[in-house]
Amino acid sequence: MVEKKIKFTTSGQIMSFCNICRKMRADIDVTDMSNRNFRIDGKSLLGLMSIKLGLPMRLVVNGEDEELANEYFTNYELEG
Repeated sequence: MVEKKIKFTTSGQIMSFCNICRKMRADIDVTDMSNRNFRIDGKSLLGLMSIKLGLPMRLVVNGEDEELANEYFTNYELEG
């Protein structure tokens, strides 16, 4: 399992993130940092579009190609 803190600042970022997720075999979930019960499938563009831009989110990648997360999702990581 790979876990990262991420943030989206534009709707274009969300669309490119979703396209990356759809190419992976792993389960990819995006959860609200303050409410872990709010879980969105990273492969669902409609679900991802419900995220408020600029808020920190938690990315959880779990599956056979999870090691690719470090390569694919660095552009979305929070600094610090």
